[in-house]
Formats: sequence, C-alpha cells, structure tokens
Amino acid sequence: MYQALYRKYRPTNFEEVVGQEIIKKTIINEINNNKISHAYLFCGPRGTGKTSIAKLIAKLINCDNQHDGIPCEKCASCLSYKTNVDIIEIDAASNNGVDEIRELRNKVNLLPANSKYKIYIIDEVHMLSIGAFNALLKTLEEPPAHVIFILATTEINKIPVTIVSRCQRFDFNKISENQIFNRLKYIKEAENINITDNALKEISRLTDGGLRDAIGLLDKLISYTNEKITEEIVHEVNYSVTKKDLLKILIYIHNNQIKEYIEFIDKLDEQGKDLIKLVDELMLYLRDMIVGTEVSNDFSKEEILNYINAFNDLSSQMKNTNYPKIILETLIISFERNNISDKIIEINTEEFEDKVIMSKQNNIESIPSKLELKEKEESKILNNEQKFVEDKTETKIINNLDELKKIRINNCLATADKQLLIDLKKQWKNISEYSVNQIYGVDAGMLLDSIITIASEKNILVVFPYQSMADRANSDIPRIEEILKLTFNKEYSFIALYETEWNKIKKEYIKNVKNNIKYNYIHEESNYDILFNKKEDLIVDQAIEYFGSTVVQVI
Repeated sequence: MYQALYRKYRPTNFEEVVGQEIIKKTIINEINNNKISHAYLFCGPRGTGKTSIAKLIAKLINCDNQHDGIPCEKCASCLSYKTNVDIIEIDAASNNGVDEIRELRNKVNLLPANSKYKIYIIDEVHMLSIGAFNALLKTLEEPPAHVIFILATTEINKIPVTIVSRCQRFDFNKISENQIFNRLKYIKEAENINITDNALKEISRLTDGGLRDAIGLLDKLISYTNEKITEEIVHEVNYSVTKKDLLKILIYIHNNQIKEYIEFIDKLDEQGKDLIKLVDELMLYLRDMIVGTEVSNDFSKEEILNYINAFNDLSSQMKNTNYPKIILETLIISFERNNISDKIIEINTEEFEDKVIMSKQNNIESIPSKLELKEKEESKILNNEQKFVEDKTETKIINNLDELKKIRINNCLATADKQLLIDLKKQWKNISEYSVNQIYGVDAGMLLDSIITIASEKNILVVFPYQSMADRANSDIPRIEEILKLTFNKEYSFIALYETEWNKIKKEYIKNVKNNIKYNYIHEESNYDILFNKKEDLIVDQAIEYFGSTVVQVI
C-alpha cells in the first residue's frame, strides 16, 4: 500500500526535524537533565512540526538509551513505539465533548502498561468545548507523576488562559523557504523524482512556511504527471499564478489598462485559479520587489507600498463577500491614475544641450534647467487635460435624490483617484472626533460603519452593509458633507450605496469597460434647500430632531 510522502518522511529523531532550533534544543536539554514538564503547549501554523515533535518527545522520554534527541531504536519501548498503548493520541476536533474528557480523567490514574510515562497528545486542542476545557483543567494542573500532556493548536487565541498558564508553551515559527527547499531536494533524490530545482523553489514559496503542505503538493505533482515537473506544472496543479502573470497584472494596473486587466482576471478565473490566493501572491511578489529579490521595473517604493496596502484591504473584502471576482476586477477603478502626475515626461537631451549652446551664443544669462523644461511640459499636459474634461462634461439640474445619486455614482467612476482613496482610508477614523458631537454625532457614527470605496478630488462614495443605512445617509447628505469638510478640510460631494447595489453597479461598470464605453464627468446644479427640505440651518435641524418642533422655536 502506498504511503504518503509526508508520513514516510516524518522525522524519527530531532536531527531530522526541519527548523525550530530553539524549541529542539530546549526540549533535548530537558530530557537529558530529566527536567520534563508535566504539560506542554505547542502552538503555531500548520505543518511546522508540532505533532512530529510531540511524537518524538513521547518516544524519547520512554527510550532506555536516548542520546541528545536520538532514540536508540533497540530497546523494547522504541521497538514497540508504533503500537505502544501508553501513547494516546486524541483528535480534539472529533472528541471535543465533556464526556470524552471525563473518560480521559478516569484513565489518567492508571499506571502505564509498558513504559515509564503515559503520554497524552491532544491535537487541535482549541476545538474542545468550554465544558471540556473545564473538565481538563484540574487534571492538567496536578496530573499523576507518570502522565505527560502535550497539547497542539493552530489557534492559541481560542485556548483559555487558565489552560495556557498551566503548560510550558512553545511557539512554532513558519519554516523558511530555503529549509523547505533543502528538505524537498532530499526527498527528490531519495525517491528519484523527475522535478526541476526551480519547481521545488516555487513549491517552497507557495506553501508559506508549511513543510507538510509542501511535501503534500510534491506528492500530488508526482501523481499528476510522469513527465518532468516544471514551474508551470506546479502552478497548474496548485491553481496558483506564475511570477510572469503576477508582473503582468501589476503592469496593467500601473498603466491603467482597464480592459486588458479585466480580461486577464477573467482568463485566470476560467482556468480555475484561486483569486483570493492570487491577491496574497501579489503581496508576496511586491514584498520581493522591495527586498530586491524581484526586479521592480518602473515601480517606485512608494507605489509598491501603496499597492501592498490596497491588496491587503482587498484580501479581507474578498473573503467576506459572495462576489470576490467582481471586487478584484474593479480594483483597478481605485487604482485609476492621475495622468498628469504619473506621466513620464522625458526631455530630449540633445535638444536641451542645443538650447544651452544657443543661449550662451546669445549671451542669455538665464538658462532653463531640465526641471523647468519638465514643469513646462507638465503644464502643457495639464492644459490639454483640462480642455479635454471641459469638452466632455455637461451640466445637469438635479430635481430629486435619485437623479443626484445617479450623477454622483457616474462622477465617482469617471474621476476615481487611487492614491487619494488610500490617503482618505488612512484618515477615515478621524471622523470619530465628531461621533460625540451633539450636532454631528449620529451621522459621524454612521459614517464609521461604512467603507469608503471610491474617492476623487470632488467626490466620495461609501458602501454600507444594509440598504436602510445607505438610505439614512443619503437623506442627510448636507450634514455628512459638513462632517467630511471638517475632517478633511476639503469639500466633497457625498453619496452612499448598500453592498448589493454596489455589486450590481460594479458588474455594469465591467461590462461598459469591455465595450469601451467611457464615463464622462457631469456638473450638477442642485438646490439643497428644496432637495432635502432644508428650511433651517443644521443646528436648528439637530435641535428639532432631539427635542421636537414644539419645544424648539425659530426666531
């Protein structure tokens, strides 16, 4: 019967354990000096050696002739290790009730059958119920001298502090890519696997510090093909994306190639790629650009950091929505670039030098610098950009809230500014300064429950989880715009949507982009007094809202 590679190459002694050097040294010294703890708690990411080291402790402390973490493999305990009834492994995920732990407590006092110690290894211990933890507590605090508990978990935050404080805790770290690569290469040579070193490096990178996951992926690749395993095959089986494709995505965003970007995301989705994992890979790739292990091309460090922040926000949004693909596709809206500041203006060096020579010949004292020429070119572009906007815009008189809403959504999509959105997101919490204000408190608190989704020089669009919240915000736009002005020291036109509504608009936007339909800015003319029945100023409105019209009288 075939044995999975991760089981076949599970460490048999501490020398074979990959990484976790401090933990290994500490435990070996404890065993050598006979200072074994009555309870251990191993916590850390999956596939980093928690269960393997727990099994090794169980083997070593019962071995008659162990030496520096290496069992003798000759004594009765070592020879019977796999069938030893004194080593009890419990999966807390399926044995998490009070009854199971009470049964454990009843058996704890029984002496070991064949060994010096009875060892209980409880894996995924965070899955125990509160009642089960309480049942375990007393036994864990004062177990019999012949019993050792080893608890393992990937979620230490779910373990009661009363349990943690009664154990010797070890925090396992992710295993480095280089250590995973070396272990995979050892397995490759031992099993004579036909795989390239570059493919092994990709496996090491993609498994994010989990050696078991890396060995499992290698096992899957062996079953997938009899041909030589390459990087491309690794990504095909893992549903991940090559570095070449990651760079292509970033270039599309960098150059604001909306249509190409959306079509490429569609292509990756059709190939079955994990889009949430894709965002994580993009962040890792950008990290490698900063440290210099990947070529950064034309990306500045500031731009790379902005991308990482944006992708980090996007990752959490994608995990909490039913439409992760749409959120990823419309990411480029918030990345729309300011064509003036981001255009690369190159000055023809020969032309510049000719101007300098001519200036000298004509005894002109003031010679324009390259910076001055660049600023002049930028000014020319600015004038062209402004003229383009003026030619394309129109003015529309607003008669009701629905019309206002449509125009402001359009204007947000037409003028979205990625950098401004990032900046405003960082400052959004500053709105909390007005959450205790008697005039603005209600609306400020409501804004803090929204997600700022699109921003431009004149417009802000936020998304609420529920329609009632969005409708409430849109019914009080003048006061909210006052809050925005006070917070950011700038006037913005505000509009709110609820999540389902925003998802529909995103779908329509994608369709329009694919059909090359442009969004042109529309100037609005609206009378807030009529539109919002604003008969009095905001302070009076707030007073009426708090105390009623019979108490408040306008003089």
